[in-house]
Amino acid sequence: MDKLPAQPNQSLIDGMSVLQALSSSGEVSCSQIAALLGLEITRVNRLLKTLAWLGFAHRLPSRTYSPGPGMHVLSAQSMFGSGLIKKAMGPLKKLHKLKLICAMGMLWRDQVCYLYHRGPGMKAEEALGRIGLYPAIHSSIGMALLAEKAEDEIRILFKNKTPERFSDIDKLLSELKKIKSRGYGEVLSKARSIAVTIGNPAYAGIALSGNIGDKKIEQICTVLKQVKNEIEKKDNILQGVFMINMNTRNNEKKLTTKNTKLT
Repeated sequence: MDKLPAQPNQSLIDGMSVLQALSSSGEVSCSQIAALLGLEITRVNRLLKTLAWLGFAHRLPSRTYSPGPGMHVLSAQSMFGSGLIKKAMGPLKKLHKLKLICAMGMLWRDQVCYLYHRGPGMKAEEALGRIGLYPAIHSSIGMALLAEKAEDEIRILFKNKTPERFSDIDKLLSELKKIKSRGYGEVLSKARSIAVTIGNPAYAGIALSGNIGDKKIEQICTVLKQVKNEIEKKDNILQGVFMINMNTRNNEKKLTTKNTKLT
């Protein structure tokens, strides 16, 4: 988590907060967003009208708002730009044979956004974006990604909050240290969920959940790490291609500039 700049743009912060709240609500009123974010209704109303003019929000006859076409375009561009789903789909399919719930997600503040969440027998395309935001401390992916953060970041993230499942912040920090040490996240409720992170620094996580006995934990971790390594390898290859393309473009620009000067 980057530090807050010396002169943050509060209008941008509020606008992005409203955009994010709208994206996860489907259809919502101005007053509902204002209550959710703790902002004045008049401010939220101005921001929503601006987002509607930009095409990121759509005003309905009921005077509520829903995500506009601009939000869907931004979502598609983001998915294409990061390439994460494209890189991960092939490796993730290798986990299907285990007949467990297979998931991939990213940490957003104190919640997890599941990009992929597939149950046994489900088609791969049905697993895309089917689950919204979910509390990170109830998710093995969330716990694994939280374990990658510094202690002061965790304290800021859960400031004035009592983390569910833990009596206080110190108990949560203690559990995160254990996760960091053993190399995988684990949440045990009705089923057991095991997760490992992707990237260095970590930017996502993959998990398997279901009837996983104590004796199977090591096996599950091994399989997850194999898939993780495959995704990271693809990521490194694409990053290398990106850098080659950027260098080629820069060289072409320099050559064009040089030729222009000569003529």
